Amino acid sequence: MAKRVCTTILMLVCTHVFAAEPSFGPIIDGYGPAYPINDRDVPLEAGFVYRAVFDAAEYPDEKSLNTSLVSIARYLNMHGRNGVSVSNMNIALVAHGPALRALLNDSAYRARFGIDNPNTDLLNKLASAGVSLYVCGQSMAFGKVTKDDLSDKAKVALSAMTMLTVLQSNGYALLR
Repeated sequence: MAKRVCTTILMLVCTHVFAAEPSFGPIIDGYGPAYPINDRDVPLEAGFVYRAVFDAAEYPDEKSLNTSLVSIARYLNMHGRNGVSVSNMNIALVAHGPALRALLNDSAYRARFGIDNPNTDLLNKLASAGVSLYVCGQSMAFGKVTKDDLSDKAKVALSAMTMLTVLQSNGYALLR
Protein backbone atom coordinates (compact mmCIF):
# COMPACT_ATOMS: atom_id res chain seq x y z
CA MET A 1 0.00 0.00 0.00
CA ALA A 2 2.76 2.47 0.94
CA LYS A 3 4.53 1.71 -2.33
CA ARG A 4 1.38 2.52 -4.28
CA VAL A 5 0.89 5.81 -2.38
CA CYS A 6 4.54 6.81 -2.97
CA THR A 7 4.25 5.96 -6.67
CA THR A 8 1.07 8.04 -6.98
CA ILE A 9 2.65 11.01 -5.20
CA LEU A 10 5.76 10.76 -7.38
CA MET A 11 3.63 10.66 -10.53
CA LEU A 12 1.66 13.72 -9.43
CA VAL A 13 4.84 15.66 -8.64
CA CYS A 14 6.47 14.69 -11.95
CA THR A 15 3.32 15.52 -13.88
CA HIS A 16 3.22 18.96 -12.26
CA VAL A 17 6.91 19.61 -12.96
CA PHE A 18 6.69 18.59 -16.61
CA ALA A 19 3.14 19.83 -17.27
CA ALA A 20 4.20 23.34 -18.20
CA GLU A 21 3.23 24.11 -21.75
CA PRO A 22 4.75 26.73 -24.00
CA SER A 23 2.68 29.86 -24.36
CA PHE A 24 2.62 32.95 -26.54
CA GLY A 25 3.13 36.58 -25.62
CA PRO A 26 3.43 38.96 -23.97
CA ILE A 27 5.15 40.81 -26.83
CA ILE A 28 4.27 38.83 -29.97
CA ASP A 29 0.85 37.24 -29.56
CA GLY A 30 0.19 34.07 -31.54
CA TYR A 31 3.83 33.35 -32.44
CA GLY A 32 7.04 32.31 -30.73
CA PRO A 33 5.87 29.92 -28.03
CA ALA A 34 8.21 29.70 -25.07
CA TYR A 35 8.35 27.56 -21.96
CA PRO A 36 8.55 29.04 -18.47
CA ILE A 37 11.86 28.13 -16.80
CA ASN A 38 11.22 28.73 -13.12
CA ASP A 39 14.18 26.81 -11.72
CA ARG A 40 16.95 28.42 -13.76
CA ASP A 41 20.33 29.00 -12.14
CA VAL A 42 21.32 32.06 -14.17
CA PRO A 43 19.25 35.18 -13.41
CA LEU A 44 18.66 37.87 -16.00
CA GLU A 45 20.68 41.00 -15.30
CA ALA A 46 18.44 43.96 -14.47
CA GLY A 47 18.73 46.78 -16.98
CA PHE A 48 20.79 44.76 -19.47
CA VAL A 49 20.24 45.77 -23.11
CA TYR A 50 19.98 42.74 -25.38
CA ARG A 51 21.38 43.29 -28.88
CA ALA A 52 20.90 40.33 -31.19
CA VAL A 53 20.98 39.88 -34.96
CA PHE A 54 19.39 36.77 -36.42
CA ASP A 55 21.12 35.53 -39.57
CA ALA A 56 18.39 33.97 -41.73
CA ALA A 57 19.50 32.06 -44.82
CA GLU A 58 17.04 29.16 -45.03
CA TYR A 59 13.39 28.84 -45.93
CA PRO A 60 12.67 25.22 -46.84
CA ASP A 61 8.86 25.37 -47.02
CA GLU A 62 7.13 28.39 -48.54
CA LYS A 63 3.76 27.26 -47.20
CA SER A 64 4.77 27.66 -43.57
CA LEU A 65 6.28 30.31 -41.32
CA ASN A 66 9.98 31.05 -41.58
CA THR A 67 11.66 29.53 -38.54
CA SER A 68 13.99 32.51 -38.03
CA LEU A 69 11.00 34.83 -37.69
CA VAL A 70 9.39 32.46 -35.19
CA SER A 71 12.69 32.33 -33.26
CA ILE A 72 12.72 36.12 -33.00
CA ALA A 73 9.16 36.07 -31.65
CA ARG A 74 10.22 33.42 -29.12
CA TYR A 75 13.25 35.49 -28.11
CA LEU A 76 11.08 38.56 -27.52
CA ASN A 77 8.37 36.61 -25.69
CA MET A 78 10.62 34.65 -23.35
CA HIS A 79 12.56 37.74 -22.35
CA GLY A 80 9.43 39.89 -22.06
CA ARG A 81 7.81 37.27 -19.87
CA ASN A 82 10.83 37.47 -17.59
CA GLY A 83 10.74 41.22 -17.08
CA VAL A 84 12.83 42.52 -19.98
CA SER A 85 11.12 45.50 -21.62
CA VAL A 86 10.99 45.91 -25.38
CA SER A 87 13.08 49.07 -24.96
CA ASN A 88 15.91 46.86 -23.65
CA MET A 89 15.85 44.58 -26.70
CA ASN A 90 17.47 45.74 -29.93
CA ILE A 91 16.73 42.93 -32.34
CA ALA A 92 17.47 42.66 -36.06
CA LEU A 93 16.98 40.10 -38.80
CA VAL A 94 19.26 39.86 -41.82
CA ALA A 95 17.58 37.73 -44.50
CA HIS A 96 19.50 36.42 -47.49
CA GLY A 97 19.41 33.51 -49.88
CA PRO A 98 16.11 31.59 -49.80
CA ALA A 99 15.11 33.28 -46.51
CA LEU A 100 14.53 36.64 -48.20
CA ARG A 101 11.35 35.16 -49.65
CA ALA A 102 9.83 35.43 -46.15
CA LEU A 103 10.00 39.22 -46.52
CA LEU A 104 8.13 39.42 -49.82
CA ASN A 105 4.84 41.30 -49.88
CA ASP A 106 1.68 39.27 -50.48
CA SER A 107 1.42 40.21 -54.15
CA ALA A 108 4.98 39.15 -54.99
CA TYR A 109 4.67 36.02 -52.85
CA ARG A 110 1.40 35.06 -54.54
CA ALA A 111 2.97 35.54 -57.99
CA ARG A 112 5.81 33.17 -57.07
CA PHE A 113 4.11 30.57 -54.88
CA GLY A 114 0.35 30.87 -55.52
CA ILE A 115 -0.51 31.89 -51.93
CA ASP A 116 -0.28 34.96 -49.73
CA ASN A 117 2.87 35.20 -47.64
CA PRO A 118 2.22 33.20 -44.46
CA ASN A 119 4.75 35.45 -42.67
CA THR A 120 2.98 38.79 -43.26
CA ASP A 121 1.17 38.99 -39.92
CA LEU A 122 4.29 37.95 -38.00
CA LEU A 123 6.45 40.46 -39.92
CA ASN A 124 4.02 43.24 -39.01
CA LYS A 125 4.04 42.24 -35.33
CA LEU A 126 7.85 42.01 -35.24
CA ALA A 127 8.20 45.42 -36.87
CA SER A 128 5.68 46.88 -34.41
CA ALA A 129 7.82 45.50 -31.58
CA GLY A 130 10.83 47.36 -32.97
CA VAL A 131 12.60 44.53 -34.80
CA SER A 132 14.71 45.81 -37.72
CA LEU A 133 14.22 43.68 -40.84
CA TYR A 134 17.06 43.77 -43.38
CA VAL A 135 17.28 42.06 -46.76
CA CYS A 136 20.47 41.28 -48.66
CA GLY A 137 20.64 43.35 -51.85
CA GLN A 138 22.93 40.78 -53.47
CA SER A 139 20.41 37.97 -52.86
CA MET A 140 17.70 40.21 -54.27
CA ALA A 141 19.70 40.79 -57.46
CA PHE A 142 20.53 37.09 -57.87
CA GLY A 143 16.90 36.15 -57.21
CA LYS A 144 15.46 38.89 -59.43
CA VAL A 145 13.57 40.44 -56.51
CA THR A 146 12.89 44.18 -56.62
CA LYS A 147 12.33 46.55 -53.73
CA ASP A 148 8.68 46.78 -54.81
CA ASP A 149 8.40 43.01 -54.16
CA LEU A 150 9.32 43.42 -50.50
CA SER A 151 7.24 44.00 -47.41
CA ASP A 152 7.15 47.69 -46.56
CA LYS A 153 8.77 46.68 -43.24
CA ALA A 154 11.98 45.48 -44.96
CA LYS A 155 15.09 47.58 -45.53
CA VAL A 156 17.52 46.73 -48.33
CA ALA A 157 21.21 46.46 -47.43
CA LEU A 158 24.18 46.21 -49.80
CA SER A 159 24.65 42.63 -48.67
CA ALA A 160 23.99 40.33 -45.74
CA MET A 161 27.73 40.20 -45.08
CA THR A 162 27.86 43.99 -44.84
CA MET A 163 24.83 44.26 -42.56
CA LEU A 164 26.03 41.45 -40.28
CA THR A 165 29.45 43.12 -40.02
CA VAL A 166 27.94 46.52 -39.17
CA LEU A 167 25.53 45.14 -36.58
CA GLN A 168 28.14 42.95 -34.88
CA SER A 169 30.56 45.89 -34.83
CA ASN A 170 27.82 47.82 -33.02
CA GLY A 171 27.54 45.21 -30.28
CA TYR A 172 24.89 42.85 -31.69
CA ALA A 173 25.38 39.15 -30.92
CA LEU A 174 25.03 36.89 -33.95
CA LEU A 175 22.30 34.26 -33.57
CA ARG A 176 21.37 31.62 -36.10
